[in-house]
Amino acid sequence: MAKELLVTQIGKLRNRLHRILKLRYAAEADVKLTVEEFILLNMIEAHTDQILQNIAIATGKNKSVVMRMIDSLEHKGLARRTVNPDDRRENLLSITDEGSSVLSQYRQIESRLSAELLDGIPPEKVACFFEVAEEISRKAGI
Repeated sequence: MAKELLVTQIGKLRNRLHRILKLRYAAEADVKLTVEEFILLNMIEAHTDQILQNIAIATGKNKSVVMRMIDSLEHKGLARRTVNPDDRRENLLSITDEGSSVLSQYRQIESRLSAELLDGIPPEKVACFFEVAEEISRKAGI
């Protein structure tokens, strides 16, 4: 029963944080991204020359969903596709300068929200929370 309660509680927290982030991004960001597009843009930046298949596997989303998000990011001028010189059937993904700027703004929004949510909680409790979250992630195989 404790595991069900843990998973339920984490799920509720994830949903609340997702809603808050959506509202903050919509209210404060110059370029509008979904939470998923923000995560995808982070992935592209972290691994320049990402391949669509790798992103689909890493996100657990099918290729057509990832392709639509990439199309959106490309349309907004935040990411670009280039043909893989080693395999012309593949496109490599990279972030644009504008994409880097937008990521910076979104990270600032997320940082402010994190500070607000953690305000008044003793640092040792915050540290313990992150330790427990890391341990649960490790046990879950994430």
